[in-house]
Amino acid sequence: MINIDRQRVAAVRKLEALGYSYQGGEWVPATPVTQQSLLLTAESDALHGSLVRRADALEGCTRGSVEEAELEGIVDVI
Repeated sequence: MINIDRQRVAAVRKLEALGYSYQGGEWVPATPVTQQSLLLTAESDALHGSLVRRADALEGCTRGSVEEAELEGIVDVI
């Protein structure tokens, strides 16, 4: 099995573990999508983007610095 096949199998397992099922040619969530879930997804995406931008800004910081500790915390959260 080549690597791309392994990745596809892993992706399917992950989607199924998250409660998705493959129906009618597309992945469908176990619970219906609501306005509240869309809002939470948008907020989560915005927070993730902020964390990634901050991590990018801290890249290459000095070892043992406060910035390095902050970067490690961000990486743990992401």
